[in-house]
Amino acid sequence: MRTVFAVGDEKQSIFSFQGAAPREFAARRWELKKKFEDAELKFETIPFTYSFRSGQAILKSVDHVFRDETIYRSIHAEKSYPLHEALPDAGPSQIDLWELSVADDKQDIEGWRAPFDGVPVTSAEVKLSKRIQTEIKRLVTGGTMTGRLGNRRRLTYGDVLVLVRRRGNLFDAVIQALKHAGVPVAGADRLKLTEHIAIIDLMNLADALLLPQDDLALAVALKSPLFNLAEDELFTLAWNRRGSLRDALTAHAAESSKFGNALDRLAECQRRFRTETPFAFYAWLLGGDNGRARILRRLGHEANDALDEFLELALSYEKKAPASLQGFMAWLRAADTEVKRDMEISRDEVRVMTVHGAKGLEAPVVIMADTTTSPSDTQRLRLIHLPQGNGGKVVVWAGRKAEDPLCVANARNEMLEETEHEYRRLLYVAMTRAADRLIIAGCMPGNRNSVRDNSWYDLVKRGLANSDLAFQEIPAGDGVVKSYRRAEDATPETDIALDVATVAHPPLPEWLRTPATSWQVIDRRLRPSDPVAEDNHRIRTGESIQLRARAMQRGTLVHRLLQSLPDVAAEGRRDAARRYLVRNADHWSDGDRRALVEQMLALIADPRFAPVFASGSLAEVSIAGRLERPGRPPALVSGQIDRLVVTPGEVLIVDYKTNHAPPAAEAEAPSAYVRQLALYRAVLGKIYPQLPVRAALLWTETAELVEISTPALDAALATIIQGDDRA
Repeated sequence: MRTVFAVGDEKQSIFSFQGAAPREFAARRWELKKKFEDAELKFETIPFTYSFRSGQAILKSVDHVFRDETIYRSIHAEKSYPLHEALPDAGPSQIDLWELSVADDKQDIEGWRAPFDGVPVTSAEVKLSKRIQTEIKRLVTGGTMTGRLGNRRRLTYGDVLVLVRRRGNLFDAVIQALKHAGVPVAGADRLKLTEHIAIIDLMNLADALLLPQDDLALAVALKSPLFNLAEDELFTLAWNRRGSLRDALTAHAAESSKFGNALDRLAECQRRFRTETPFAFYAWLLGGDNGRARILRRLGHEANDALDEFLELALSYEKKAPASLQGFMAWLRAADTEVKRDMEISRDEVRVMTVHGAKGLEAPVVIMADTTTSPSDTQRLRLIHLPQGNGGKVVVWAGRKAEDPLCVANARNEMLEETEHEYRRLLYVAMTRAADRLIIAGCMPGNRNSVRDNSWYDLVKRGLANSDLAFQEIPAGDGVVKSYRRAEDATPETDIALDVATVAHPPLPEWLRTPATSWQVIDRRLRPSDPVAEDNHRIRTGESIQLRARAMQRGTLVHRLLQSLPDVAAEGRRDAARRYLVRNADHWSDGDRRALVEQMLALIADPRFAPVFASGSLAEVSIAGRLERPGRPPALVSGQIDRLVVTPGEVLIVDYKTNHAPPAAEAEAPSAYVRQLALYRAVLGKIYPQLPVRAALLWTETAELVEISTPALDAALATIIQGDDRA
């Protein structure tokens, strides 16, 4: 319930104190009202009694549950009980009160026969969770819902919201029962990432890779969906082995293709984690190696959230610390990250969550499952908040309640009272989440024969009994269901499903049968860096594979240094470059690293290239665009420019080349390089139509900048458009 205050004369202002406790709400309202009256301004209280969510029967039940003053003052600042009104177009609604679930009797069986012949005991939570999943499946398979304006539609799993007061045995039991019954469920609304089974598997794989002697971690990884070994297969490896589990896997690899595949995958993981960052490694494991698909097949698609968050944390970690797998594992375990699932996303899944987390949400069908538990362990309060003279509070340690001094006893009672107020406020939130149907369920406390006075179940049961709603008692498999409706909405049906009926589907609109307009299909993707046939890089005569690999690594290092060093202050560039090469060219000699650093620093400081590396120039610019080709579908161009300079008068494209023997003239430049610049220029010409676009090659080994003329670029682009290019 919310109340707003409109104040002022011609121009009215609106103030809202939603979320404040009722006493605080009343005090602030009185203070605000007095200020405006003292200023001779108009002050008008406007209560919001209309609900934009729930039907009239549900709202009437809320009114009667919160009818007594001791109850409604937890949510209401007025001196009379609250009243709610439904909108005129709200559909009929219904409240079902289930009998409490009771645990099976525990038989006292002694002796050695007990573990084998004992009668299994089913807890009240498990029995209730099975009943909930049965009811949900029955509603979805046979129930329809009459909503606003009288529209009828069939219920879906996404229409059901199961609420608990706190996460515990019942919370877990409901999710487990829904999964076992094949009911799509969104999973827990909150989870600790390192406690999720999929993340535990990923972390154990990391432990096994970091310490090959860790047989337990490897065993967990092998049983996980990543390797998918069965219990018997793992036993075959582990039993009676003389060495490590990894040695046993190697020895058995020839016996079975499953063992062989597991060993190959483990070897590939071992190779990759040594050279790749944690994010790159896990991205390959879950994507390129299809690890995510294997995990989802076993655990269900709700594991997606945990896997996505895990990858996000891996990427975030690499921005804060050196990208090592061992460091990431240590950081992840210390962080103890909790993931909050976005339950507002509409999917065809049952949502199971706490009432506190459901604030702001709604659903056609709401099942309140946890209605008998105590608000908290309030009877064992030890830390008591005592008021101080300056308006603050001090925390004291209290002993037994019977020995409390008067001030401590008063403070304890205030804390207990506030806990009860919050308990009832959550009840109000839970009941008003339902739009069309509200189901009240619960478990009988194990150590009692009745529920606690003023528990949610007790309050709702008494409120419904004192209401003017019509009800009928309907036999069900687990007792009798009391179904409450307004008298004008009541029907003679004996089924407790919502208005079971055959839904007449409206005729499909004509536009749905009309074929969609055909779109131009991009039949080619052009990457400027792709070489044409005659320019493919070949190993030169006399050049070994090692020398070729060294040259390719040098090219990568040069590009990285020229990308980052211009953004570093001049006095710090040398140290930054040295540190980078020590990490990424550790097998180079000190002299080779020093020579490369000096060469790059000289290139950046060369006055001839000042515009290229000036402030405002951009490095590694990704571009994408369409290349129109008359008579044929357009081609998609995508690539990355090494250096881009945009000034008020022109655009300059610079592409680095690390060839040791660059051409002496523009005409001798490889056609692949000219083609690359021509495509860059074509895309940027559409982005900057008012500016001339120039393109040049920067030969890093000889420190020469060679500009490619406009006619040469136009000729290369014409060849591509005509389709004569051989890329």
